[in-house]
Amino acid sequence: MNSTIARADRTSSLYWHFAPTVLALGYPWYLTKFYEATGTHSTAGALFAMALVYAVPASAFVSLLTLGRLDVSGRQTVILRRLAHLTFASPPLYVITGVLLYLMKINGADGKVWLGLWAAVIVGSLLTLSTERSDTVLSRPTVNTSRVRVLHGAASVAIIAVYLFPHLGNHAVGIFGTDVHKSVMLVLRHVYRAGWLEPILIALFFFQIVSGLVLLAPKLNLKHDFLGAVQTATGAYLVIFIASHINSVFILARYFGTDTDYAWATYEPTGLIRDAWSERLIPHYSLGVLFILSHIACGLRTVMLAHGVSIQKANRICWTLIAASSIWTVIIVAGMLGVRI
Repeated sequence: MNSTIARADRTSSLYWHFAPTVLALGYPWYLTKFYEATGTHSTAGALFAMALVYAVPASAFVSLLTLGRLDVSGRQTVILRRLAHLTFASPPLYVITGVLLYLMKINGADGKVWLGLWAAVIVGSLLTLSTERSDTVLSRPTVNTSRVRVLHGAASVAIIAVYLFPHLGNHAVGIFGTDVHKSVMLVLRHVYRAGWLEPILIALFFFQIVSGLVLLAPKLNLKHDFLGAVQTATGAYLVIFIASHINSVFILARYFGTDTDYAWATYEPTGLIRDAWSERLIPHYSLGVLFILSHIACGLRTVMLAHGVSIQKANRICWTLIAASSIWTVIIVAGMLGVRI
């Protein structure tokens, strides 16, 4: 009887991990409050609303970090880790939801659809948890993902060299003005928009989505440290972010003949802050840039550890790169929000 009570206590304690997802239910309304606060020039209100926006992925990360440090990886824990990773990706999920509804000509229903989808996720997770025994322990994964890791890394190097770093560098110069950004962009487009190269880049991005999910799945029932949690969380975010970005660029914009330049990305002349729809792009872009660079840093850490580099040195290099990534992100986001030098 005591063991039954103990299992029930462990099960009930796990339900606290639904808090980030419950917080995510209000995500559209936090953004609305931010828009309203900026309209009335209420700095405190705007900061508080945006704090709630970022609290959704932040609380989800705390949840998955806590779950990842448990000694026993049971089925219930894995279910909650999946939920935490999905909640962590709320910013790009809300963007892709809005774009899809726009393409379907469904206006003004973003918040209602968001609420319905997350309610279904919460109910489904609760029902699944209720059918799982809290003392059921999963066996360690036996799948060999070494080849997938190598291919994932090779594809990353190709994307970084040909597109990502030049593209993010281009966005960084946006702080000097739209004209400077455009002049650099026109030069770079001759490379990554070449008729033979662009389809290859798109294929590589899709491969990264699929291979990333393959690499993530077996890690859901393994313990991990802080940087390990950063790697899986940012990977989950990027799966949705990349899909959302490709959908926005190639379906929403290019299909309708819109040039996907800096003015399009920053919604000029209105700006991201002043537009009721586009303000969702602020957390989407800011976290997207930081997380893609941090994911690369964590991936490099994994490679270093696999090649015998001490964990202290690998961690130090990783944190240095994340710090540099944060500075890069601030410059890009500042430019996108209208700051000029």
